[in-house]
Amino acid sequence: MGFTRTRLPGIILRDVAPTDAGAVMRLLAYVNPDDPDAFEDVRPNLSLPQGDPLSHSRALMVVAESEEGEILGVLIGGVPLWLFSHVGVGPVLAPRLAERIATITAVAVLRHQRGRGIGAELVRHSVRRFTRAGYGLLTLNCFPELESYYRGLGFSIMDDLNVSLGPLNPVQQQWGDTRVAARALDRYTALVDVPGLSSPVVSGILPNTSLPRGTYFDGERLWP
Repeated sequence: MGFTRTRLPGIILRDVAPTDAGAVMRLLAYVNPDDPDAFEDVRPNLSLPQGDPLSHSRALMVVAESEEGEILGVLIGGVPLWLFSHVGVGPVLAPRLAERIATITAVAVLRHQRGRGIGAELVRHSVRRFTRAGYGLLTLNCFPELESYYRGLGFSIMDDLNVSLGPLNPVQQQWGDTRVAARALDRYTALVDVPGLSSPVVSGILPNTSLPRGTYFDGERLWP
C-alpha cells in the first residue's frame, strides 16, 4: 500500500518495509519499559513480504513517518493468538474467527512526538484497514490510564471478552492485568448487553451467532 496522508501536517502513514526493522523495534521497546524485549517475536515478521488482505497478509504493520523520512510511530496488529488456544473455540472455528476478529498488539510513538495525535491517527487507520479487510471486531488490551483515550476512539472498555459462537453458546477470554477494549466494525457485529453479565457479548461475528432477543445470564448459562 502507498502513502496515506493524515490530518497532521507533514506526517504520512505507510506499511512497514524490511528496512524499518531497527526503528520499529526501538519504538516497540517503549511499550513495555520493564521488558524491552517483550516484542522481540515481532522482528521476524518485519521482513515478511507485503500482501493482502492487510499490510502483510493477516498482519497489519504501519508506521507514521515525517516528511524528512523519520519514523515517528508504529502500530502492530493482526490475529489474536488466544483463538488458537482457547478450549471453547476449537480447530474448526479458530481459522474462521481469525478472519473476523483482529487485535492491536502495540501502538508506540517517539517520546518527543507524543501529544500530537500520531497514535490516534494510527488507530483510526487500523480501523479502516481491518474494516476493508472484512473484520467484524477490533480489540486490544487496555491499561487503566488509557481507557478514556480508547473510549474517545470509539472503543468500549470491558472486564473480559465474551463472544457468541452460536445461540446461547458464548466463550469468554480474560486478561489478568488489563481490561479489553473492543469496537464493532460492521453491521453484522454488535456488542450486546446481557442481564446478569458485567461485560457485553459480541453478537453476530459469524453467521448464525447473533444472540436471541431477551437473552439473559442466570449465573451459570445463557437463556433466551
